[in-house]
This record gives sequence, structure tokens and C-alpha cells, in this order.
Amino acid sequence: MESLEDLRINLAEQGYAIEKLSYAVQYNKRDLPHVAPVEEMNKLLNVNSVQWFEGVATTGVGVFETLKGVAKQVLLELKKHY
Repeated sequence: MESLEDLRINLAEQGYAIEKLSYAVQYNKRDLPHVAPVEEMNKLLNVNSVQWFEGVATTGVGVFETLKGVAKQVLLELKKHY
């Protein structure tokens, strides 16, 4: 939650609002025991209801799916402007 707030502050300093940007959330380390349920994490971290993914970076699980989701958002945004 602290990192997300830092992101909001840093974006605001550059003249951006996170609510106006396309982004995705990836919940990493999903292979570890006793991880918080995604539903709980979404309530706390994904207040804008953006696309989210589960991931395990050490094995690559979810990494390509996240990249593909973000790339799709970028292409859709570019399509609006061209």
C-alpha cells in the first residue's frame, strides 16, 4: 500500500493521475505459503478495478500474461489517438 501511494505521489509530481492511466496489477509470490487472498488484495490495492494477474516471478508463471495484458492496453490506447 505504501508503494502504491508513493507511485501516486511520484505521478502527481509529473502531472499525472494514476486514475487516468492504463495500468495493471500483478500479485507476485503466489507460490509462497500463507499469501493473502487475491480478493483481499484487490480490496486494498486495486481500488480502480484494473486488470490484475497472479504471478510467480521465479518460475515465470503469470509474467507473459501480465505483459500481454499491458501490451493490449497500450495498443488500445494508441488506437484511440491514431
